[in-house]
Amino acid sequence: MKLTDAKQMPKSIPWLYFFQNIGMALGTAVPMYYLMYFLTDYAGITPAIVATILLISRVVDFAFALVVGPIVQKSHMKWGKYRSWILISVFLIQIGLFMMFINPDIPLGIKAIVVCIGYILQNAPMNSLITAQFGLMANITGANMGNRMAVSAKVMQGMRVATLIVSPITLPFINYVQARGGNGFLVVSMIYGASMVLSSLIMFIKTKEFDTYGQSTKNAMSVGVGQMYGQTLRNSQIWVVLIANSFTTTSVLLVASLGIYYFQYSIGNVNMQPVSATILAFAVCVASFVMAPVAKKIGKKNSAITSALFGVVCMTLIGLFAHQNVWFYIATSVVLGFGAALVGAVGVNLFLDAAEYQLFKTGKDSRAFVVSLYNIPMKVGLAVSSPIAAFILTHSGYTQNTVDGVLMTSISNPQLFVRWFGLLLAALYMVVLLMYIFLYKITDAKAAEYVAENQKRMAS
Repeated sequence: MKLTDAKQMPKSIPWLYFFQNIGMALGTAVPMYYLMYFLTDYAGITPAIVATILLISRVVDFAFALVVGPIVQKSHMKWGKYRSWILISVFLIQIGLFMMFINPDIPLGIKAIVVCIGYILQNAPMNSLITAQFGLMANITGANMGNRMAVSAKVMQGMRVATLIVSPITLPFINYVQARGGNGFLVVSMIYGASMVLSSLIMFIKTKEFDTYGQSTKNAMSVGVGQMYGQTLRNSQIWVVLIANSFTTTSVLLVASLGIYYFQYSIGNVNMQPVSATILAFAVCVASFVMAPVAKKIGKKNSAITSALFGVVCMTLIGLFAHQNVWFYIATSVVLGFGAALVGAVGVNLFLDAAEYQLFKTGKDSRAFVVSLYNIPMKVGLAVSSPIAAFILTHSGYTQNTVDGVLMTSISNPQLFVRWFGLLLAALYMVVLLMYIFLYKITDAKAAEYVAENQKRMAS
């Protein structure tokens, strides 16, 4: 397995990650935004069954996220330790997409099983794909922290560009196909999925020299599965990163899920929601390019601290002053997006540094497993954001009533809703801020020291 030294990383590598992450974001866009709508309004599956499908699938997905690290860590396949998983994962994901949206004319129960299997095939391999993507990144970038930051910045930028593409065109594209008698959800998801396959295949081909796997490397600093879990459980730094990222992800998901209620009840104009979403999509795309050099200059820990501080200040301002003030809400959200771009540019490097720290301390290589935990905060966020959102709505006086067969909803105290919404999220960001200030000990200098020493050990 070839490891780059300080200055050997090809200039094309960050752009390979840029385009692969555009492909990955496009490939998951239709199920992320429109799956529930498709299942209830087009496939004819009841909301209760949809909820059951999602619950079962997410449990399986979470379980796979916990075991994918050791699987990748222990794998020694023909096309490389990481590249093999990139190839396997993207094709399984396409099968899953097809099964979710095919909508065959079969009994409802069998259709639900097909969708459930498809959801698992689409989501579970994303864990192995992301683990392989970032494990390969560590090989390519070597001991050069600047190289790692350059790649992680392009990862964030690719995702932001994809969001800017997806937001305005996806639903019109689906409706265009539907209007001509086709299955718009299936057609668009497969076209988007093809971009994921193509970009991943290019990554697979162009990185061959960095992921050849020989017997000497296979045995170097090997670690048993039990040791892998035990050492990681005792790694305080990965726990800081995991918990902090879980809180941040939960906050982002709460903004996404509760934002529609803000426009409906506090502003009284739900049509402002797509206006806000378009402005924010453009702003965060710009921020991903503007803030990446800033993150590189101030370092990873300081980027995480500053980003959390932006969250505390901006969500506090929204909680106190955004009620019935939509442009204040949008402007503050744009500022929050620029702050989030700082930690976004750092990205997986916080997990990589914790993985290098663990190898440095133990002499046993569990890095693929530690990096695989990058998937966990999203699973945690999906699990806890819904009950938190329900709590906020309930304590703001949200009610549902049926009048003459028509469902009527309201929030009795919209201002209280905005207070709960803003200040609770500010509290989550405050916990993240304090954790990075007082509990996270890996500075950029220490991370560079760990990586350099680990490279020497691997070489010897």
